[in-house]
Amino acid sequence: MTERRRAHTGAVAALLAAMLSGPATAQTTATPMPQPDATAPTQAKTPEALFAEGLRYHAGDGVPQSFAAAAEWFAKAADLGHPAAQNHLGRYYHAGYGVDKDQAQALKWLAAAAQAGEPQYLHDLARALENGADGSSDPAGAADFYTAAANLGHLESKVSLGVLFQNGTGVDQDYNRARALYAEAAEAGNARARNNLGLLYVRGHGVPQDYARAAALFAQAAEQGMPQALTNLGVMYENGFGVELDEARAQELYRLGGQTGRSDGTGEVLPRLVYDPRLAPPAEGDDAMAVLQAQVRGGDPVAMFQLGWLLARPDNAPYSALTQAAALFRTAAERGYGPAMVNLGLMHFDGRGVLQDYVQGQMWLTLAEAAGQKGAAELGLRYSDVMTAAQINEAQARAAARLRQ
Repeated sequence: MTERRRAHTGAVAALLAAMLSGPATAQTTATPMPQPDATAPTQAKTPEALFAEGLRYHAGDGVPQSFAAAAEWFAKAADLGHPAAQNHLGRYYHAGYGVDKDQAQALKWLAAAAQAGEPQYLHDLARALENGADGSSDPAGAADFYTAAANLGHLESKVSLGVLFQNGTGVDQDYNRARALYAEAAEAGNARARNNLGLLYVRGHGVPQDYARAAALFAQAAEQGMPQALTNLGVMYENGFGVELDEARAQELYRLGGQTGRSDGTGEVLPRLVYDPRLAPPAEGDDAMAVLQAQVRGGDPVAMFQLGWLLARPDNAPYSALTQAAALFRTAAERGYGPAMVNLGLMHFDGRGVLQDYVQGQMWLTLAEAAGQKGAAELGLRYSDVMTAAQINEAQARAAARLRQ
């Protein structure tokens, strides 16, 4: 271990020792949680096995997705000193997933996990300090742990620390320090860093004002699907700042930037619909449509799914077609057809053909995973940033109730 690494590790240990001995976490009482189902696998005895069981419920892998059940398993592994389980449990308490929100418990478990020295665990602790589950904020403490994670190369920590320096929150305002942190993360391809660095160039904070450079950075982040960058690039085109004035291009960028529900924040666009890869694409044309409609009338859930997909697929599909598609997906879903459950869930998230209802959307994606649609629960997790913890918990409870029927 190098002297620099040894010094860094010692500094982090000192910070964590101070946290773990402080009043916020020294005498906390865990929110009571029910014990795991007695019918669950009995061989899950080691910390790693207990953690793996928690991950199964977290992801809905072979079991109905349930953060409440996952929390029970994570708690057992966390009590035995498993850092990843401690981190998951802390994040659950911070967000309120499967347990009541509890800032003291969140900090207790996140700090325990951070002792392992993993950059992501340090970052998660910093986030909980910056934005507490109870509305509290300790930006100075957050800056300490963002710094620790950033020094280990964690890109999101560099960006978050840069924001603190840019705004002078918890640290002395320092545009040069913010610029340096953004530049490091931007060079590594971080979209948020590119967008934030672009804003510094627009405003001339810590750098000479340079609209062309800002527009180039916004364009890079926009290509990664970042909604704020799409909007910022639109402003540049609308005003001719650093690019040739192009109002049509600006309006298109505003439209894309406004579709925040279509991206999960990583730049990957979320689907409006899925198609069952086991099926050939349905034939189109009057004769083929007549055959498909006859199969629908005969009660074939696969035909219902295919007809619904044809109706809802066009971007400019009329509302009447979308409502018909949603009804077809619902009937097929009620008959146990997994791909229809996925599409019904996605339509509820988007409010296409049905009332927008995140709880219903999450419920159907959870049921789809339980019906064998691999990846449906993971897709639901990618919508979690638009939902409250209470909505997610309710969706999982509704799914469990349906499965018991």
